[in-house]
Amino acid sequence: MSTIVSSPDYGKVFNDNIHGHILLHPLCVKFIDTPEFQRMRNIKQLGTTYLVYPCASVNRFEHSIGVCYLAGQMIEALCRNSGNDINVTTEEKLCVELAGLCHDLGHGPLSHSWERYLKASGVDWKHEESSTEMLKYIIQKYDLEKELKKYGLNMEYHVELICEFIRGEGKLLVENHFLYQVVSNKDNGIDVDKWDYFLRDGNCLNLSISFDYKRLMQFSRVVLDPHSNQPKQVIAFRNKEARNIYDMFRVRSDLHLRAYQHTAVQNTELMWIDVLLKAENYFTIQISSGAKFALNEAHTNIEAMSRLTDHILCDIQYSNDPKLEEAKSLLNRLQTRHLYKFIGSYNLIFINKEIYNKSIDVENLKQSLKDELQKQFGIEFGITATWLNCGYPLINPLEKVLFFKKPLYNNTSVVFDDTKFQNVYPMNELEFFKRDINVFSKSLKLEDSQLKEIDLACNSFLKNFRP
Repeated sequence: MSTIVSSPDYGKVFNDNIHGHILLHPLCVKFIDTPEFQRMRNIKQLGTTYLVYPCASVNRFEHSIGVCYLAGQMIEALCRNSGNDINVTTEEKLCVELAGLCHDLGHGPLSHSWERYLKASGVDWKHEESSTEMLKYIIQKYDLEKELKKYGLNMEYHVELICEFIRGEGKLLVENHFLYQVVSNKDNGIDVDKWDYFLRDGNCLNLSISFDYKRLMQFSRVVLDPHSNQPKQVIAFRNKEARNIYDMFRVRSDLHLRAYQHTAVQNTELMWIDVLLKAENYFTIQISSGAKFALNEAHTNIEAMSRLTDHILCDIQYSNDPKLEEAKSLLNRLQTRHLYKFIGSYNLIFINKEIYNKSIDVENLKQSLKDELQKQFGIEFGITATWLNCGYPLINPLEKVLFFKKPLYNNTSVVFDDTKFQNVYPMNELEFFKRDINVFSKSLKLEDSQLKEIDLACNSFLKNFRP
């Protein structure tokens, strides 16, 4: 039996430039009104994209509020559309909203650029784990356990459930598995996190967004997964929304190609990462106990992480520490637009289709090419990859979506549509599954003859590369 999930009778109204006036639960406001959450006002969502697109300065703060709102809207739509087939409690709905609100708490400076910096520094780290750790840190630091209890939530069960919703997987819920799909959908990539950042990023980038998330909500419902061995409730969509979902993934691809993975954006990110690599042994984050953490260690201490925002760029730029001169010099070069020299982009579809069709270690490919070029030419290079997947390596995500037909007359049973919509809406390799290797020289003093030699060497290496 479906539970009526009502909105709180009080809370706080936010005037959002994407969703309009939105009402958030008072418990959500308690989390928003903490320094650790407010810190996201100073973390740019699109990393160094703002250095290419001047208006790409949206922050994690407003995105998190938008995801919280959409999570609540999605739960209400599913309850409305699924009738007596589901039972969602007010506590479960609140947990999903809190997961949407707090899913990005763990991001470092310039968002995903920080993850790529840590990878370059030899650290394997994902922001989701820091998000769950930061959530628990906020509850403990500001004694919010009593606020949780006020709304029927407890530390042992519900806080861990929120963490599972952030990860998009877990074991605490069996019947209502579909709740794991709302914020971070590991099954097919359709979730409210993407809906918000597609709209928000498209708005600040002045890029047209064609898909309609409100229609998807209107024509969604919960069903029993026919492909699962165990009874498992999942989200499905009306078959007429296949084109809308295709448009959603096309928008994702467009944002990656035209903004997130634009070669100029990758160039600025390479330089920013190199600034941090040059500064990491000399720039430290000090916490209240007096302990200090290097940049590539801050993620190991949640208090240190809570003190990291995009401000570190200014801290490095205006530092008087002579040990940071090399980092400051490179940062000045980035700010005065003396970027690394772009050599070229090399599309594996045309150069080496054999490795394009395989699941390869792209990091190994990039490092191998970098080592070869530096050995051959004696100068430093930066290698990046434009690597589109639509959430799955070389798989049309429509294969992973369940569709149902319109009920006939008063028939309330769900009838699945087995149409292979991946064949109806095929995804072009060059647009949806692009595989480009981008090469940059860190030296600006290159003659045309050298550029041609490097270009030939890149083509030759990639053509003959075997994983």
